Amino acid sequence: MGETEEGRTAAEIRERLEGLRGQDLTDAQVEVEVRYLLASGQLALPLLLEQFREADETLLAVATQALKAWEEPRPVEALLALLRDPDVGDLSKALILNILERYGLDVDGPELLGLGINLEEYGVDPDGNGDQRASNG
Repeated sequence: MGETEEGRTAAEIRERLEGLRGQDLTDAQVEVEVRYLLASGQLALPLLLEQFREADETLLAVATQALKAWEEPRPVEALLALLRDPDVGDLSKALILNILERYGLDVDGPELLGLGINLEEYGVDPDGNGDQRASNG
């Protein structure tokens, strides 16, 4: 019985994330989604990590904010694996570095040498809230 409930919950999380694809969310809307994902706990984690293989900026923003606020055992190893994956795009890698820095990792350390991405190129403020959407005006 528990497995069916967990499967349904994971499916609901995935469906909710898919519904965000391509949307232009306000900061308040992103925050609502982040709270939902954090309340979903460990079931949301693999789905959040999947978003870094996508190019959808909305899903990346939601996943980034949720992972920055993640209180459970932090998915450092999974994020490092994504960072080293040649199929993960530069924007995703910049956001992952931002998350890892928030977790207290030295992103300039020797273990990440050669994986550096210029966060400024993507408008990511490493000390701010991680909002990577710069206004185009």
